Amino acid sequence: MRRPSTTSLLILSGAIQLGLLAYAAYVDAHPEKFGGLRYTDVDWRVVADGLAITASPSSSQRASGPLAPSFVGSPYHRATFRYTPLLVLVLAPALVATLAGRLVLVALTLALPPLLLSTGADFWKTHLLWTLNPIVLNITTRGSPEALPCLFTAALVVALRKGGVGSVPASTGDGGKAAATRALDAAAALLAISASYKIYPAIYVSAIWAALAQKYGWFGARVWRFGFVAAGTALLLNGALYAIWGHEFLHHTFLYHLSRLDHRHNFSPYFLPIYLNLTLPDTTPSALLAVLRHPLASFLPQVSLVLGAGFALTPAIGLEAAMFFQTALFIVFNKVCTSQYFLWPLPLVPLVSFPGLSWRTLAVCLAAWVGAQALWLATAYMLEFLGEPVYLPLWGAGLLLFAVSVAGLGALLDGAVAPTKVSK
Repeated sequence: MRRPSTTSLLILSGAIQLGLLAYAAYVDAHPEKFGGLRYTDVDWRVVADGLAITASPSSSQRASGPLAPSFVGSPYHRATFRYTPLLVLVLAPALVATLAGRLVLVALTLALPPLLLSTGADFWKTHLLWTLNPIVLNITTRGSPEALPCLFTAALVVALRKGGVGSVPASTGDGGKAAATRALDAAAALLAISASYKIYPAIYVSAIWAALAQKYGWFGARVWRFGFVAAGTALLLNGALYAIWGHEFLHHTFLYHLSRLDHRHNFSPYFLPIYLNLTLPDTTPSALLAVLRHPLASFLPQVSLVLGAGFALTPAIGLEAAMFFQTALFIVFNKVCTSQYFLWPLPLVPLVSFPGLSWRTLAVCLAAWVGAQALWLATAYMLEFLGEPVYLPLWGAGLLLFAVSVAGLGALLDGAVAPTKVSK
């Protein structure tokens, strides 16, 4: 049987997404027929409102940066807008028509597979995990902009491979060292842009540094150049954004996520302790209360584990595999975890091999993870839609999902190492 072409699969994916957008329009227009539910995610409405304010602000909604033009508004006047203004610029076509903005997200989703395949990614892994993945298609057509950080990750890996860094470095062509240098400069800039758009790609610094150190030493000239290009790009980009949107930009894009304490139910096992800590009586010792309520109580263990994984795993299993495990660990140990986050590691999976992983082990891990998530979702439904007081069972389901996720990552890590052959 002849393998389908990438073009045909992309066309199929695009057609499915267009169908889902049509379905979304119908559901959103008739929520009473669907129990009051809408297909479009609240994130889209937040971003769309922020975009409208940015384009047509009232006198009290103007951007507050030192160099802000009077005709530019601040999207942060929309409550719960916690994104970079770069997202507003990317989705600017939605000002012409809402559908145009949604089609931008579809286009970003379709741009990722060819980019991955250009650098040697596995064909079927790429298309099954991304192009035709129902979770990816659902999240994208609901209006969640998670395809863009995933696209940045894919572009970062492509640039690193072209620069001769990675498990399967791509050809740099006739330019040799000059081409590799340009590719690594591009990778450094992409890392800065990625972390400026959504902060989590900053965790890749340790893995990339470890990979560069294998070729150039920990503090070689090439390592310094990579760092200067990344830092310079980040300063220029975020400096320009600060000049327009001021401290609001810094707070909502970066600082808020470091200090965030979200007590609303989500997959993270931290949600109930955060909720209880925010409502502890005054009789609780103040020092203990301060420690429990401090955002670093969850952030420091997470970032230590993730950055340490980058340094430790890159020499053992390769850069791309280390980046995959960093991303997965970041999500599992994050103090807030929603379904959209599960998209972040997907672009890295087609670039990673698991020679020591059996199909049986993979099936068991997937079944356990899907089952644990189904249990959590069923319990969350009882809380959110039926109003039943199931906070403790929901937290228990979250702990089960956390344990299953950690065990599954352990099995994948074992599988990422080629089994040793025992000589007779």
